[in-house]
Amino acid sequence: MTPITEESANLEHPVVRPPRVTTAVQVLIASLVLGVLTAAFNVVRVASGKTMLVALVIVLAFFGLGFLLVWRIAAGKNWARIFLLVLVILGTPLAIPGYRASLRLNVAAGSVSILINILQLIGAYLLFTGSSNSWFRKRK
Repeated sequence: MTPITEESANLEHPVVRPPRVTTAVQVLIASLVLGVLTAAFNVVRVASGKTMLVALVIVLAFFGLGFLLVWRIAAGKNWARIFLLVLVILGTPLAIPGYRASLRLNVAAGSVSILINILQLIGAYLLFTGSSNSWFRKRK
């Protein structure tokens, strides 16, 4: 008979991801989808030719890293949720002046930018409250 180790016990009885984490992941993916669409639209609107292609590649690479981060969060990687929290905490205050300028130029675009940040804040909140904390601790 094989002895039961913590690893084999986790394989037999995996810790199920709480709905709170699933909701956070969905909210973060929504913010990324809105962000990539908005960024791509802005690039196409202001650039053309090779410049536009290079800018679109950079936008896709940047958001690809964002999707990678959310994927790692969904897999229970604690470092990923901490990294996201740092990005959101540092990025939110720095983005506020840009929101004001964006709203003056185009209310719809400015509103989408604010919505993206609100979604990021909600996602981060969900990842650090309630059943999320204990799930990430068990995933180590």
